Amino acid sequence: MNKKAFLITVDTEGDNLWAWKEGTPISTENSGYIPRFQNLCEDYGFKPVYLINYEMAQNKTFMSYIKEKQQNSKCEVGLHIHAWNTPPEYPLEKLYGGNPYITEYPYEIMLKKIISTKEILEDAIGEKVISHRSGRWALNSEYLKALAECGIEIDCSVTPQLDLSGIAGYSCNCGNNYKDAPKTPYYIHPQILEVPMTTRCIRHISNGTIKHRIKTLIKKEEMWLRPFSKSVASLVYLTQKIEKEQNSDYLEFMIHSSELMPGGSPYFKNESDIELLYSILDNYFAYVSQKGYCGKTLSEYSKGRIFK
Repeated sequence: MNKKAFLITVDTEGDNLWAWKEGTPISTENSGYIPRFQNLCEDYGFKPVYLINYEMAQNKTFMSYIKEKQQNSKCEVGLHIHAWNTPPEYPLEKLYGGNPYITEYPYEIMLKKIISTKEILEDAIGEKVISHRSGRWALNSEYLKALAECGIEIDCSVTPQLDLSGIAGYSCNCGNNYKDAPKTPYYIHPQILEVPMTTRCIRHISNGTIKHRIKTLIKKEEMWLRPFSKSVASLVYLTQKIEKEQNSDYLEFMIHSSELMPGGSPYFKNESDIELLYSILDNYFAYVSQKGYCGKTLSEYSKGRIFK
């Protein structure tokens, strides 16, 4: 019997983009903090998928490092598009306060934005890039068509049971509502396999006050398999819920590369926070390993399998 897969996806992007202001430079210092994370993954036999955006793709030192890791089958390089700073530039009318979704652009501009980053990645690693995650989790039929035209075969942008439609874009409020999306892999486009993120909307009885515990019994909580709650317990709780579902044969964990650097995100602001993060990661990775999960990349997970 095949072991269940543990997939690690890393949105590999510039420093603290939560605080980024339009028109300001984007630094990539967090690239220097990725080797520690990679080493931890290797200690457990796990293989991160680095979904790399435009500014990180231009960091030659990082790309040289990640090329060697991919060549040794220690990771996978995938594509991540941040529409607002991926060339070519294209003017949109600003009506809302968020960054633009890729789905706000005309088809030809989407296509060019995909190509501009994908070519840099492929030139750097000497291999085809076939996996992808959209910036801000945005998808539509035109964008999927553009991805397929550019050779993308695997996507991981869908967040089952979560409604992201209320998150502002630039010229429209057009986030995706994934409340009814499948929780297991499926073909979201004839040429693209969707491997959804491990997200669920569930009742989570916490160890907080009685008032808070009653509240969580009444209202469902959005849970992601990512460490921003700063709790091993929440990751384990979600994992246990997933394992009770039928036809579930993988977990998909995610983190941003900038979360690995002190001050690189709103969640881990200093050295102490980073040490806490690594304690969480180490303990959770140990738990998953003990449960018998096998580390795979997206490509390895999908290869040779039949999905509906």
